[in-house]
Amino acid sequence: MRRCNLKTIATVVLSCFLFACGDEQLSGAVETDPGSGGNEVTELAPQPTPATFPVASNGDALLGNPDYLAISYGAWRTTVRESGAIVPSIDDHKEDMKILAAMGIKVLRTYNTQGFIGLDGKSNTENLLQAIKELKEEDASFEMYVMLGVWIDALNSWTDLDIVHDQENPGNALEIAKAKELALAYPDIVKVIAVGNEAMVAWAEYHVVPGIILGHVNDLQSWKQQSPDTADLWITSSDNFAVWAGDDANGNHREQADIKALIEAVDYISLHTYAHHDTHYDPTFKEAWKVPLSEQELSKEEQIASAMEKAYNRTLDQIAKGQTFVNSVDPTKPIHIGETGWSTVSSEMFGEGGTQAADEYKQKIFYDDMRELTNNFGASLFFFQAFDEPWKGDPNNPTHSEKHFGLIDIDGKVKYLAWDKVDTLNDLGLTRGDVSQFEASYGGDEITLLDTVLPPPFVIPVAPGEAGEFIVLSTGPFTGADAFGWEGTTWAGIDETTGILTVVPTVPAIKDWGWGAMVGDNNPRDLSDKSSIRFEIRGSTEQGNPLAEFVFGVGFQTDYGEWGSNYSVKFNDGNGYTLTEEWQTITIDIATDLPESVLQLDKVKNPLIVHHTSIDGNLTESDIQLRNISWFE
Repeated sequence: MRRCNLKTIATVVLSCFLFACGDEQLSGAVETDPGSGGNEVTELAPQPTPATFPVASNGDALLGNPDYLAISYGAWRTTVRESGAIVPSIDDHKEDMKILAAMGIKVLRTYNTQGFIGLDGKSNTENLLQAIKELKEEDASFEMYVMLGVWIDALNSWTDLDIVHDQENPGNALEIAKAKELALAYPDIVKVIAVGNEAMVAWAEYHVVPGIILGHVNDLQSWKQQSPDTADLWITSSDNFAVWAGDDANGNHREQADIKALIEAVDYISLHTYAHHDTHYDPTFKEAWKVPLSEQELSKEEQIASAMEKAYNRTLDQIAKGQTFVNSVDPTKPIHIGETGWSTVSSEMFGEGGTQAADEYKQKIFYDDMRELTNNFGASLFFFQAFDEPWKGDPNNPTHSEKHFGLIDIDGKVKYLAWDKVDTLNDLGLTRGDVSQFEASYGGDEITLLDTVLPPPFVIPVAPGEAGEFIVLSTGPFTGADAFGWEGTTWAGIDETTGILTVVPTVPAIKDWGWGAMVGDNNPRDLSDKSSIRFEIRGSTEQGNPLAEFVFGVGFQTDYGEWGSNYSVKFNDGNGYTLTEEWQTITIDIATDLPESVLQLDKVKNPLIVHHTSIDGNLTESDIQLRNISWFE
């Protein structure tokens, strides 16, 4: 079961190539309705051919060249990322560079320039570039090139102060200055500078308005012309596809004037797309990802193949949306994939009981599909990522998905998509820290791997509702809805295998107004023809939490008033219902059971809430579970 806190006031949906090699459109079957898996064909226009571009030592184009495979790279092997003794050293980077070179990788993407300083006063990125330089000096045939990331964030990011999105962190200037310094110091290695990493997309808490990115890009474009060593250096910005598609609220700041100017200013578009994340965060694709009734008798491998085709089609569709908008502004700009990837482990929303997307079998399918797509299109693919990084994600959960996107794990186990590289790594005598011998995960046995792999969740047959019934939650929430906690006060999640909603107050986070959670989509709907609400409810102690004996309410929220109006019946107040460990079926007669004199049912924003609007001294972190929630005429 997954646990995620999001504010009730906003539903966050993540969705989260440079050299023309072909002259035909690339096409594939993609969804008619986004995420549905239909049969419409999305086509990518041919990549434009730039007049100048970064080249390898032999004069070949680097980007969009399948002979120069790219990858996103992070060197951290520790559970924290901080300055000091644990900053990856030159020798650490040399180990990694030899490993990646042996796997056929020749282009890396990094994320910052001057953060995280070692005891020698050098940054992690400086150590990387020096490591590559020394390897080139030791072996003239060694090649490794870098897309140098510049970290950009808004004023007051990573503090307790209000973030000011139209002003930038003063540290951004230091990032830019170091990028210029490193590009001049290592001109045969640094071939691209990328300003910002998902620094514009609205769901990034640290996001800045596009005008800030534009200012830095224009500055770098002018600066690079001052030296012949940087004249062919490419400048870009890496961001979510929605920004480049003109679909992001922050990206569209100033009526798209700045994002359009940015498209014209960069040398190419670095686009991010994550079908993996969309299996959870996009409600429509989350449903499409599931195994439909028509496929539930197929083998597990066939069910996964069908789901991964949907992931491929979704990725192609998102690239096409970005390309359509970019071409409407400046059709001379190529598109390359700055990030996409697939996690292999998850004990939260992408694992068992969640979308069941994370595993090595699906990662290989996605990787192979993306390499074929981008090679045919003439795009570079900076697959995320080279190595697992233990510092990412939940620090208290070693199986959090963000820690497991790599091709090689922290113990030197090479994942399924790169099993064919294990002998090469060992024959070359390569090592990584304490790892002296690389091994194929699962002993290199596909049957053993497949035994651990799960298909996506099954679509559960739903009996037709009664006449006039509005189903809030049956096997899942109504279309477009999900479970959300209010302002971090409550955890709320729906088990996709049972359709059970679990609500748990987060006691340390309770506000002066109380706590709460909802199932809804924050879109008002007219339910004035309904007269009753029916649901099943129980208190669960299966996770070791105590039975909820504190007062709380179950009801709904309308779109009236500054924060909405809540209507509910009480549990555990001594006058109404009492929560027990057994399932109870509760029917609320709206006209007689709710104490409010005015019921505003024409704008019901969230048709199910669990909450309490005052602080109860008896409050405990207890599991309140509901299922089969409907409104009736």
